[in-house]
Amino acid sequence: MADTKAMTLEEVRSALTGESAELVRRRRAFRRLPSPPRCKLCAAPFAGIGSIVLGLAGFRRSPGNPALCTKCLTELRKRGMSGVEIPVTLLFSDIRGSTALGERLRPTEFHAFLDHFYRLSSEAIVAHDGLVDKLVGDEVVSLFFGGISGPNHAAAAVAAAVDLAERAARADAAPTGPIPVGTAVHTGEAFVGGTGSGGTIEDFTALGDVVNTTARLASAARAGEVIVSTAAADAAGAGTDGLERRTVEIRGRVELIEVIVLRPAEVATATGS
Repeated sequence: MADTKAMTLEEVRSALTGESAELVRRRRAFRRLPSPPRCKLCAAPFAGIGSIVLGLAGFRRSPGNPALCTKCLTELRKRGMSGVEIPVTLLFSDIRGSTALGERLRPTEFHAFLDHFYRLSSEAIVAHDGLVDKLVGDEVVSLFFGGISGPNHAAAAVAAAVDLAERAARADAAPTGPIPVGTAVHTGEAFVGGTGSGGTIEDFTALGDVVNTTARLASAARAGEVIVSTAAADAAGAGTDGLERRTVEIRGRVELIEVIVLRPAEVATATGS
């Protein structure tokens, strides 16, 4: 990404689908360096010794866009990398009963609880080559696509979702104990790239029906469940024999969405591990 001329749509598509493997290599190298938080796009660390080393090369946290490093933001702006529609897999996970929990805990305690959720979910996502898109309230949103996760991005998202659910179910997940989360994975076409107003690039995210559908599926997942749409399960090549199937009604859609339901106890069966 050293050349600063504007990227054509095909060059953008090649970068985001993984046909150009530079971003995948960069992320896998950077994520070995301590410590989080990290650049949403290249995984450069913003803390620890890694941030000092990479900061000398320009990979510092952008003061105006703290989710991105200055290097990625500069390259995106210079090269006009707005985005394209590509296959993408989404992972949404949110906490069940967070409103009631927030009423019981003191504000500082609730903040600490959410921080544990953000940390364990981000670690699970990054460990499986995902991109943490948003940490908002009691929810985490992440993206998996070729340029970030490799060609088997659906399988990576399912593995990350199961990993996240397992981490959240541990007795030491938070000071209060296990974190009750519902998680969903869905795959489809989405606009992926830089977004912003007035021709500027302010963030890197995904937009489209697949994003909205994944959010609705996550809201239908009970605590401890990972709901995987059959589209995502098929794309992941996941074994689904003997697993619970369910249909979910999505507001605004005529057709029901068929899903596979995973639980931490079924991890070995679902992943073959």
